Amino acid sequence: MKKQITLIIVSVFFLISCQTQNQKSAGTDSQAATLQSSMQNLKEVLSKLLPQVIDPAQFNSPDKRSLVDQEVKELSALSKQVSHNPSVQFRDPSLRFISSAFSEDLKRVDESLQLGKREYARYTLMHVTAYCIECHTRTSSGPSFSTPQLEKTLANMKKIDRGEYLLAIRQFDQAFKEFESVISESLASQSNLYELDRAVRNALAISIKFQKDPKKSFKITSLIEGAPQAPYYLKQSAKSWSSAIREWQKEKLISARTASDLLSRCQTLVRQGHRAQMGMSDRGGDVYFLRALSDLHQLLTMDLNKEQLGEALYLTGVSYEAVRDLALWSLHENYYESCIRQVPHSNWSQQCYKKLEESVYFGFTGSSGMRLPLDVQVKLNELQKLALPELQPAK
Repeated sequence: MKKQITLIIVSVFFLISCQTQNQKSAGTDSQAATLQSSMQNLKEVLSKLLPQVIDPAQFNSPDKRSLVDQEVKELSALSKQVSHNPSVQFRDPSLRFISSAFSEDLKRVDESLQLGKREYARYTLMHVTAYCIECHTRTSSGPSFSTPQLEKTLANMKKIDRGEYLLAIRQFDQAFKEFESVISESLASQSNLYELDRAVRNALAISIKFQKDPKKSFKITSLIEGAPQAPYYLKQSAKSWSSAIREWQKEKLISARTASDLLSRCQTLVRQGHRAQMGMSDRGGDVYFLRALSDLHQLLTMDLNKEQLGEALYLTGVSYEAVRDLALWSLHENYYESCIRQVPHSNWSQQCYKKLEESVYFGFTGSSGMRLPLDVQVKLNELQKLALPELQPAK
């Protein structure tokens, strides 16, 4: 597991926590008691915060902003207590690092709120905290997050928002039904094209990236291609997606036995994605990129050498950048940065820095020109020194 691969790291943390919660701790009774107390406090704060997190209207409501911000600060502080508790490292050798990554993610949410990036913060927070829920609701022994307020919030949410919450907690079949319903209703009413676009992309993410189901993917493209009133750009994308799905169905089901085999398949998928994508705004390569991401996340759990790791992180960043409407806007930048830090002064770190710098400058381009905030420039300078061989410190 590598730093900043947020969703993978956090999910593994909580899944391992569930699996090991009944194992004997090597820490002292007082350490275990402190950890249990911290986890209970985390649960209480999360239960209060969750209804606001899953409902963008509540999260961004002016009269609730200060409360949300305060609860995020409290959650971030509590995560540090869990992260720094000595008993954490005894549950599993990897938990010390993974719990620290969880704490860092919450710190990033807090910083994003202070900078006014509320939607980025909400989306990140929803995915980070969703794994707590997924883990602890699998068995009868964990805390319950099903409060009357939460159930009321879910019932009153729009289908698109409810679908995104279900997607965050990995209830894929239920989420797919919500998105499918949004697509059908939006095509029939010829209204709310923004929601239609979100629903289509999320439904494809479920059927391709998570479930690897070409038949299910065809259900979405067929809905679009069969609707005379569908937007032209979406029909053109659906045509490309259908073609890629048909190719997928014809492929022989050969499982990749080694990291090299899986990496080779990812290389091919990314190349195919680029060939099918006509410019940055075109979505024709989405099927290939989503398939690549599915394999790349599996690849990143394997024992890789530095060359393989660098390329895997680079390809993951490239793929997320290509489908960034389906993920956090800057998620690809996290993978480029991780590449630079994990394999510094290498060919892959150079390529990742080039992509990262380009993305950062593009993101800050506007009426004020190319002026970067000081903290962003300082970070880029640090990463440039790590990335480029000629800037490597003399031994």
